[in-house]
Amino acid sequence: MSFIDEQIKGLQAPAPRAPGTFALAVAAIFLAQALFLGAMIWDRMMLLRSGTEVTLAIEPVDPRDLFRGDYVILTYDISRLEESKLAGDNDFKEGDTVWVALEEQGGLWQAAALHRKAPSEGTFIQGRVDYAIGARPRTVEEDEPCENCRMLTLSYGIESYFVPEGTGWDLEEQRNENRLAARIALGGDGEAAIKGLLLDGELIYEEPLF
Repeated sequence: MSFIDEQIKGLQAPAPRAPGTFALAVAAIFLAQALFLGAMIWDRMMLLRSGTEVTLAIEPVDPRDLFRGDYVILTYDISRLEESKLAGDNDFKEGDTVWVALEEQGGLWQAAALHRKAPSEGTFIQGRVDYAIGARPRTVEEDEPCENCRMLTLSYGIESYFVPEGTGWDLEEQRNENRLAARIALGGDGEAAIKGLLLDGELIYEEPLF
């Protein structure tokens, strides 16, 4: 074998693997996952602990939408909004991100305006347009109902809440009697997390920090 052939063979041969390299790689992956999970837990804990707190009214749900496992489906009065009744931006499409400005009215927070970007001040919640129904976007304030105005169905990532086993059916009944409200923590970007549930104004479930 010539000198050149020997050099080519050496280049083609697999490089020796240092002992423990695979174990170190696996450990690095687990560490990265642990750090990522820890960051998520920390962010949620800080949101629940220090986020702006609002109370949202919970609406009845179609009885065909049954109780699912150990969590209750929640729909809010800000889950369906008519553009014609709100200030701010309009003509939202399905899939759009929307920031809903909130105002307190009688202890509950209601939608006041729609924005395509996070407002620089005030209290607001970030959501997503699931459905946009209607041909005409908002133009002027109207006293009469608008049959063709755009109706938005929104989700905020707070549409379900895990409850102790065996309590879901009672909560669903109370929800459909308009007796439930949700205490929500809001981050600076409008991110929302359920902090607790209220029955007739009294706190009955509180989300643990951990």
